[in-house]
Amino acid sequence: MKAHLALKCPMVNHNVKLEYLRTISSEDLEQTIQNQSDDNDNNIADTAKINKALVRLFVCCGIPFSIVDSPFFQDFVKSLCYKYELPGRTTLSGNYLDAEIANITLKVEEELRFLKNLTLG
Repeated sequence: MKAHLALKCPMVNHNVKLEYLRTISSEDLEQTIQNQSDDNDNNIADTAKINKALVRLFVCCGIPFSIVDSPFFQDFVKSLCYKYELPGRTTLSGNYLDAEIANITLKVEEELRFLKNLTLG
């Protein structure tokens, strides 16, 4: 519901949209912390960074998220970093993708906040 209000619903107020974008953005790190079995802060930060890079790779290169379920891809990821727990396809294409979209949207909103007299060409 939060992702719908923040990213898809055209009827939502702009302030409400920004609040839900911030909520989704902060939930990304919280979810990584919950999924991480080790209490080491460096591992949590590394996992969040890897998840963000993985989402960007899939989106920017047009790779289907179903590749995550491939045993060959899972073996490849484990060979790179044995301790990294690869998220499921739905988690990657849902929660992490929504969080990344929220982060990017917030950055764009922050840049546009103080600009005036903009035109599209």
